[in-house]
Amino acid sequence: MAYLKLNKLILFFITVGLASNLAAQRKSLYVLHTNNTNGALENCYCPDNPFGSIEKRSIYVKNFIKENPNTILVDAGDFLTMSQQTLKDSLVAEAYGLLPYDALLYGDQELVLDARTLNRLRGQLGTTLVGTNIDRSDLFTSKIIRRKGLRIAVMGIVDSNAIKFYPEEIKSRIRLSDPVKAVKDEMKKLEKKADIFILMTHQGYDLDRTFAKKIDGLDLIVGAHSQTAIQSPEEVNGALIVQAGKSGYYIGVVEIKMNKGKVVEKSGRLDTMKFEMPDDPRIIEMIEEYEERSGRMNRRKKKLQEDKMLQLCMMWMEFLF
Repeated sequence: MAYLKLNKLILFFITVGLASNLAAQRKSLYVLHTNNTNGALENCYCPDNPFGSIEKRSIYVKNFIKENPNTILVDAGDFLTMSQQTLKDSLVAEAYGLLPYDALLYGDQELVLDARTLNRLRGQLGTTLVGTNIDRSDLFTSKIIRRKGLRIAVMGIVDSNAIKFYPEEIKSRIRLSDPVKAVKDEMKKLEKKADIFILMTHQGYDLDRTFAKKIDGLDLIVGAHSQTAIQSPEEVNGALIVQAGKSGYYIGVVEIKMNKGKVVEKSGRLDTMKFEMPDDPRIIEMIEEYEERSGRMNRRKKKLQEDKMLQLCMMWMEFLF
């Protein structure tokens, strides 16, 4: 009897050990991704789609990472305004500095800024800026991020098509090398240092698809520039291609499932920053500062506030009389 009990106990511990070992071999990495925020600090107050932006994103990201610690956060560029609004750009950079971004890529809306402005904003962003084919001394060709034993290589490229409509005097100071060669060379350097290869791009969805066919070994392409909202991403040559629309309406969520150090499954979706989602009070303070210093307020937001005030007055009138 004692012999049978001992066997059962041994079998129990073997089973638990095997289950623990299998669980250790199977891991999921989450990649939260954004692009083309275009300086949108707050909800657009659009009547048909009142989607939020950084003020919603901040709380969403905090809660997501709390629930899923094995997460990285990246942005593929054009986070600043399209019209080079100095005050708003400074506040957006400060807001980005509050979020736990692991890597950022400059888009054309950042690269066209003069060196002095860009250096000042870079200090506010507070994270690693990657530019695999961008010739700038303040950028890294790649970044290795570690999460629970996984080594994630993050690279970033900008295609010359992204700046083709800018004046020659601006284009002449933006030095871009061949993106395909730059990525291939970087991946060769990192082939024994990384388990997952992620490429941020600023070139547009169609070029992302073409690019993916030229590079073997990429796991994920996080795109930007075309402002495409990809609800159901597809793989091209093994690379899942994603992009999260514009103006902070969405945040992209990618899950990469691993088994024994190999990628076995990838999936992606877009989560909408809805009007009813909670705001980050720190970002709200920045929005109020912008409104006070610039004298500008979203006209839809202003009308909404006026309508609410009118409704409140009418309710008081009904109560009193």
